[in-house]
Amino acid sequence: MATDFKAAADAVLNRVVTSEPRVPGVVAMVTDPQRNIYEGATGKRRLDRDADMTTDTVFGIFSTTKAITGTAALQLVEEGKLDLDAPAKTYVPEIGELKVIEGFDAHGEPKLRAPKRDVTTRMLLLHTAGLGYRALPPARAGEGPTERYHRVESIADDAASPRRLVQH
Repeated sequence: MATDFKAAADAVLNRVVTSEPRVPGVVAMVTDPQRNIYEGATGKRRLDRDADMTTDTVFGIFSTTKAITGTAALQLVEEGKLDLDAPAKTYVPEIGELKVIEGFDAHGEPKLRAPKRDVTTRMLLLHTAGLGYRALPPARAGEGPTERYHRVESIADDAASPRRLVQH
């Protein structure tokens, strides 16, 4: 049966790289709690190169990490190893050291305070913990906090790459 499953799964992967529409390459794995049941890869890593896709090909999966993290967290909840409503600092003590920006002083430096309540794991998973994706860059000469904020928003609206953000 394992050989039949592998052959069937390999055929599916092959179809998605050879039919229309198609993808250049694909990797798939099936696991159970004990082991990998299936590992397969086919196609090319890039269209402009001859390197084949392999099961250890490294991908930038970007926002897919949210689904993976959510699934892993819920599995830990099912196993009784994670309490969504417990303070997240229970699991990552550094989270308890985070401060909240209350505003900016006359020099454009952030004024920080302790949060009014603990961040929970549930808040982290729901993106309601108050954490942002980007930090404000250093102020330019004569630039106040509002101008600095709008400059950052302008950069973000421009769909800037991380490298461009650093250059600003």
